[in-house]
Amino acid sequence: MAEEKNEAQAPRALAYAPRIQVFEPHRASLPPIRGYMREFWRRKRFSLELARFADKAEYLDSNLGKVWLVLNPLLLAFVYFLLVTVLRGGSDKAHGFTTLAHILIGLFTFYFAQNVISDGAQSITQGGRLILNQAFPRTLLPLSSAIRSFWQYLPTIPVYIAVVILGKIFIPKADVHIFSWALLWIPYVTACLALTAFGMALIFATMNVYFRDTSKLLSYTTRIWLYGSPVLWLPEMLHGWHRVILYVNPLGPALAATSEVWIRGHAPTLAQLIGLLVWALIAMVFGGYFFISRERDFAVRI
Repeated sequence: MAEEKNEAQAPRALAYAPRIQVFEPHRASLPPIRGYMREFWRRKRFSLELARFADKAEYLDSNLGKVWLVLNPLLLAFVYFLLVTVLRGGSDKAHGFTTLAHILIGLFTFYFAQNVISDGAQSITQGGRLILNQAFPRTLLPLSSAIRSFWQYLPTIPVYIAVVILGKIFIPKADVHIFSWALLWIPYVTACLALTAFGMALIFATMNVYFRDTSKLLSYTTRIWLYGSPVLWLPEMLHGWHRVILYVNPLGPALAATSEVWIRGHAPTLAQLIGLLVWALIAMVFGGYFFISRERDFAVRI
């Protein structure tokens, strides 16, 4: 009787036994993509909730809270405006305000891409406990960082519009367009920029797992990247073959198109539209392969 009772209780005890996961090194190889994408889409809400939680936690200890999302790039824009315009000896108020508007929208857009890349690069190492305790597509972690960066980018657009409206009231000759049909291109430009930044975040997130100094070097890289992008200078300053600089820069077409739409009120050029799409495809294909083919090795490296 005792043996029969033990045999009856064995399956029940086994059902409540803790699950043991064994992590071993993996060679770089892609898992079944269809199943991976199906699981990725099924768990998309996980990224949304994680982004919402991180967004609330970031400014808990700050008195101004999310005001810094707008205040920080706004103050930087005025600092760069002083360096670029005032100290250079510019006296034309209309041209000076046009330069300020260009720097402002350029910084807002650049910091959106920078936050996607920088936060995404640290998402895997910072989410080590989740990776060790849960089985899910690891791309959801950089995706949550990208979602949070987009939420932080949205409040900057009304601030830019408000600054431009006030500027046009006091400086009506300023060559800045507030509303035009060209604004319909903004969703396309923003989507391509987000995909490019997300693809690069996947690359740097993978590198950061193997080389922890990647995130530290990235902060200096993005600073130099800012100076080499059409943010503190106008795209039309480049002539001839020098315009190639706009297109070898992954963020160049997006920043140039942003200036074309918001400042001039014109639709992006064909070269800018193609550049946006090409960089988005390159970043997503290469970044996706580089990340997904190695993500099964992350648990061993963290």
